Amino acid sequence: MPPVALTARSLLRSAARPGPAPRWLRSGPAQSPVSTGDTVLGLAAVFASFFVPAAWVLGHIQDYKKRE
Repeated sequence: MPPVALTARSLLRSAARPGPAPRWLRSGPAQSPVSTGDTVLGLAAVFASFFVPAAWVLGHIQDYKKRE
């Protein structure tokens, strides 16, 4: 193998090797339970962020067609 390929291979191998998890990252159950209201608010925000822009474009599709 050429030296450049060996160097790239060693760099990529070290980058792909999983290391220890950061100290702030913990696994396990949540320290405080998530309320139903928080869950509903989060899901509503996700829904709005995806569907409001799409509804805007579909609602104004005739305007976009007239510009051409």
